[in-house]
Amino acid sequence: MIKVIASKNKNNKLMKQMEALSKIRTSLMNDSVAKEICKENDIGSWILASVPIRFEGLEVTAKTVNGNIILNPKLMEKSFKIIMRYVIHELVHAIQHVKDYGKKQDDKRKDYLNREDEIEAFQYQVKYDNRTRGGEQAEKYVENLLDFHEISSDKREDKKEEIMEKV
Repeated sequence: MIKVIASKNKNNKLMKQMEALSKIRTSLMNDSVAKEICKENDIGSWILASVPIRFEGLEVTAKTVNGNIILNPKLMEKSFKIIMRYVIHELVHAIQHVKDYGKKQDDKRKDYLNREDEIEAFQYQVKYDNRTRGGEQAEKYVENLLDFHEISSDKREDKKEEIMEKV
């Protein structure tokens, strides 16, 4: 049995992270997109209760290492829907790692949006965004993603369509 000792200091960073992780876990276990990810990958929804998730200082917003989801603590400054959007993306990678077909995270950004493992993760991330923030926001996110990864205009529409395929 694990005993958690609550701090009376609500400004405690660790306490805030633990509260956020608890909320993330509860949301994940009840989220229809997360359940769909499990179903489509033939993984029981048990993974939603057991995939390791933690906050750690990162140079990126979030990443998955050996099936462990790691979130940058700066995400705590964002809305919960934004945090969950990243968690959904990383959940796909965690399942890919469990199934041993996800490419181990590397930071080669050039071909990032040409990798099947990343496209799958972005598709679910955008589906989650569409469900929680609406189609306009999901499409805006994809446009920003394409800008960030400098997708050329001749490939842009096809890549956008591919990423939004599950919406």
